[in-house]
Amino acid sequence: MGTKVLVAGAGLAAVAVGVLIWSQMGGPGASVRDPGSPGAETSIGSLVYAPPSQAGDAPLSSGAGVPLRDPLSPPTPAASFTTNSITAPAQSESAMPTTPREPERAPASATPPSTPPAAPITPTPTTPAPANPSVPVNPATPSLSSTANAVAQAQRSITAGNLLEARTILNGVLWDATLAKNDRAAIRAQLAALNDKLFFSPLIVKNDTLTDVYAVQAGDVLVRLPIKQSWPVDYRFIQRINALPNANSLRIGQRLKTVRMPVHAVVHKKDYRMDLYAGPPVSVTPGKTGPDGQEEGWVYLRSIQVGLGESNGTPEGLFVVRPKSKLINPRWVNPRTGEVFDADNAKNPIGEHWIGLNGADDNTRRFTGYGIHGTIDADSVGRQMSMGCVRLNAEDVKLVWELLVDGVSAVKIIE
Repeated sequence: MGTKVLVAGAGLAAVAVGVLIWSQMGGPGASVRDPGSPGAETSIGSLVYAPPSQAGDAPLSSGAGVPLRDPLSPPTPAASFTTNSITAPAQSESAMPTTPREPERAPASATPPSTPPAAPITPTPTTPAPANPSVPVNPATPSLSSTANAVAQAQRSITAGNLLEARTILNGVLWDATLAKNDRAAIRAQLAALNDKLFFSPLIVKNDTLTDVYAVQAGDVLVRLPIKQSWPVDYRFIQRINALPNANSLRIGQRLKTVRMPVHAVVHKKDYRMDLYAGPPVSVTPGKTGPDGQEEGWVYLRSIQVGLGESNGTPEGLFVVRPKSKLINPRWVNPRTGEVFDADNAKNPIGEHWIGLNGADDNTRRFTGYGIHGTIDADSVGRQMSMGCVRLNAEDVKLVWELLVDGVSAVKIIE
């Protein structure tokens, strides 16, 4: 799909385990474009565990088949999401995105700052999460041993073909605030590989809390179905994950994979990384927040690389996608020079997609004109070169544009 799963800083040991899980799952999912021995000790970074030496607990190995497709579940009504979960100030809408009106800053070095080494792990004893929860959970910070045990259980779940259970367990591991940076990156990489199958492919798995099934009926038109059925994504994403050749290729009785939960984004400025999560909207009443900025009930999907504002000009805080701001092939006026870039202009710096943002907390309500957009300068991604907006490569911003929902999807920008 063109998205880049980031495994920033992962050590060789982390990469090795990522390869094990990847090979057990049969490699990456199909790309869809829009029009060891038993009992052997294994490690993930600084996490070390010894799988039990008993039948059914053999470590992962390439070439082992996994029954990925479970029986289809009966269609259930999709959840309906409203726009009043996050309160943002009303603003006049325009067909043309505005730009930050902050004082112009002198350009800073485009080289990302170096990241200090991760702090040593200090285990905090607690009760581990259940091995087979039915819904995503956010455990309290586990001890090193319980985290390692959870990773081992996740690998056994993958060996048994239970990808949903593995995702739930590893998603809980991400709530361990004591994980070293390379370990956290390795867990994200494994989750992204799972979601290539579970979320971003046509695969339909029974009891998935993030996706659902819909049987096409007479008169259905794909471009209208997300609104009609309250699916919290653009119709193009439904086309993408079902590998439909075009939006008019539906047939009566066809079973479509759909999405239950809206998608949100957490931008990590220090690492030039955007993490995508699926889960309930952010409540006006602050809830529990994880070490990566994730909210309670969110499930990690994947990460992509971003570019940010020069001189650290991208503001931090909570935003929500601005209603009626998502544009394709937008016209743009450079606020510094007045230069106009009309639609279809190949030199338009913001590329083909724009997602406007409204500030949604006390730190961000004063900001206007910020957004997420593409770029025609691929080298600017991973650097501080924009006027403050979050920029992505063309294929990445296309995916994010399909996923984020007006007035519902949260975008958290943190250091």
